[in-house]
Amino acid sequence: MVGVGVATAAFGLLAPEALERAELTIAGGAQEWRGPRKVPGKVVIVAIDDYSLQQSSNADLAQEESLRALQQWPWPRATYTTVLERLFASGAQAVAFDLLFDTPSSYGPSDDARFAAGLRASAGRVVLGAQVLESRGSLGGLSLQTPIAELKQAAGPRHEGLLNGFLNSDGTIRQRPSHYANRLRETLGAQVPPSLGEALLGFVQTGSRYRELPNGWIPLLDPYGPPRTITTIPIWHLLEPNAFQALQQSQTLRNSLVLIGPTAAVLQDLHHTPFAGLEGMPGVEIHATEVANRLEGRALWWQPSSPLWWMLTGALVTAAGLLCERRERPLTRLGIGAALGAGGLALTVLCISQWGVGLRLLGLSAGCLSAGAISSGQATITLQLNRRRLKRSLSRYLSPAVAAELANQPEEADELLGGKLTDVVILMSDIRGFTAYTQAMSGEGRAEELVSRLNRYFSELVEALHAQGATVDKFIGDAALAVFGAPIQRGAKAEADAALRAALEMEQRLKALNASWQSQGEPTWEQVIVLSYGSVISGNIGSKRRMDYTVIGDAVNTASRLEAIAKSTNRSIVISAAVAELLDGHWPLEDLGEFPIRGQTPQHVFALASDPDAVTPPICST
Repeated sequence: MVGVGVATAAFGLLAPEALERAELTIAGGAQEWRGPRKVPGKVVIVAIDDYSLQQSSNADLAQEESLRALQQWPWPRATYTTVLERLFASGAQAVAFDLLFDTPSSYGPSDDARFAAGLRASAGRVVLGAQVLESRGSLGGLSLQTPIAELKQAAGPRHEGLLNGFLNSDGTIRQRPSHYANRLRETLGAQVPPSLGEALLGFVQTGSRYRELPNGWIPLLDPYGPPRTITTIPIWHLLEPNAFQALQQSQTLRNSLVLIGPTAAVLQDLHHTPFAGLEGMPGVEIHATEVANRLEGRALWWQPSSPLWWMLTGALVTAAGLLCERRERPLTRLGIGAALGAGGLALTVLCISQWGVGLRLLGLSAGCLSAGAISSGQATITLQLNRRRLKRSLSRYLSPAVAAELANQPEEADELLGGKLTDVVILMSDIRGFTAYTQAMSGEGRAEELVSRLNRYFSELVEALHAQGATVDKFIGDAALAVFGAPIQRGAKAEADAALRAALEMEQRLKALNASWQSQGEPTWEQVIVLSYGSVISGNIGSKRRMDYTVIGDAVNTASRLEAIAKSTNRSIVISAAVAELLDGHWPLEDLGEFPIRGQTPQHVFALASDPDAVTPPICST
């Protein structure tokens, strides 16, 4: 997990731009998720919009000569003198132009003279736009474009505002224009004016709630909603007499800070911002947003990137990974990582939408999720390896199905294989006359052949037992002990039925072996199978160095006693009265009579009523 933490910190230090793009995208989404907010009433946009351009293009029949002059863009600058007069007549405090007047008017010197006169009449309450241009090529650099001298002199000193906005690498404007203006001033010097909005706010004497930036934190715009959320008035309503009269009566412009600028798509001043969508946010509304933000003392304060922060992030991701590793289950580990990652994203969205604080938590969230996923993967691999080892270990004495079931739930294996009292069916098999056979084979020097033959027999026996879900407890010489009902139980009647089916299968397999041996001129074997039922203690028994899963109890003792009865009655499959009761009449049984059982009271012993080869197993009922 230390590696994940180091990788997270390294990514933040080596690729901060890529991470910041993702973080800023989340920030914009959080602002949009918060939804539109109320805009301070003092901020108004006078828009050179599609409606105004359309009206002006059809103004050839207008009664006023000034309106007939608006049929072609750009409009005469004298038009803005009319706009200023009517704005201040309607109670506006100050006006800012999101327009650049850096070249003489195409309508001649008299047009500039009339606009200059209007600026002087405005008593120094107008801000004109300026712009920094970046030229490319061998002589590339930054240059400042300002209004022509006549207009600058008319507006007065310090009455210019920078129109530039800072584009992030994804083409989105998020920073306050004033912050970008300060950065440009560091490059070009004090000649760079403040942003358009900041210059406009210089006219506000009261009600402004400026506040200093936190050290190193970057102020981002906090939009109020989609385009036209800030009060927007078509400029035509100031130019057309009837519309202007209605506007005056509405008191919309009283005590307002007004920004004049283009919003029509044809004028190409639309930008990608939060809330803008495909429509784009007009540049004038971006400046208006800064004005409103600063009136409220509002911004989205964006946390600066620093090596210390990324080192802390790496340490927190490491801690999250170690927390995940304290759990064994893969899904639990993944859930912890996902919860921590989602918590980081939720905190990011909450801080942005409610408190205007942009914390760099995306790296932490992604790191926690990665730590949870990696830890979950490691746990999955470890779990699978443990399952395989457990399955290999269990398959020595359990049926494949039981071994697989236990391996798939290793957390329950200890309980299932631990010591407990349970009712089981015991199956014990033995070969008749095996002692004499062993002595004969040993005398002939055929010990290796004897072992091979015995292994072949036990292989067939185990296959038959495992097919019915038995647990092969042990082999004692030629004898085998199997258990039905431990470590996993299927019900006493089902276990008794499975045990008798296994006994019949063992008989069939030995018959096939005998046929093979007989064809080779070898002697055949006869086996005895006994079944008993009762309570036993089952579990892993032994020492730390050697341990086996086994059973001990009266049911095992009863099976060993029944073996002698089977041999004396010359029956191959013998069962106790308890097993016969569990079979519940579904098999044809023969009562062999009552026999004394050492250590127990006399009891009836049963066998199949006919030749086992002719017995058709009944349909299993549980």
